[in-house]
Amino acid sequence: MAYKVFVSHSTRDQGLVMALTNTLSKFGLEVSVGKWYLIPDQTIPPKDLNKIKKSDCVVALLTSNGIRSNWIHQEIGCALNAKKPLIPLVEKGTDSKELGALQDKDYIEYDRRQPNQALIKMSTYVRTLKLKKEEREKASLVAGSITAFLLLLLLSGEGK
Repeated sequence: MAYKVFVSHSTRDQGLVMALTNTLSKFGLEVSVGKWYLIPDQTIPPKDLNKIKKSDCVVALLTSNGIRSNWIHQEIGCALNAKKPLIPLVEKGTDSKELGALQDKDYIEYDRRQPNQALIKMSTYVRTLKLKKEEREKASLVAGSITAFLLLLLLSGEGK
């Protein structure tokens, strides 16, 4: 099953979003983004909220544009409520007071002059989350197989 990443972003950061999406896709990750254009005072579309809930993790692009976006902060709230791993990409020079609910959280720093460094760090971190999820799924499958085998032994022993 594909590992799903939701990217929360400002519409003014389309170039960064496309670069990040392209980079994450190269690692075999399924990337979705919120609606590109929202009308001021419009709430997040239910379709986007559903994408967040179905994602395995959420990347929040807190650039100079994104930090002022009410929608990004709403999407961060949705991700936190859904207990999704949240990976903030914070533009260099951003005041930590502007990070809201993420003020005391770790983040990946983004420098507009060297964007590839942040994209590589982000992709590597998300890929690590994907591998951990795959390991948990394999462990669950093995545990389920052992349980089924033991039940089969137990049931076959009762018939004797």
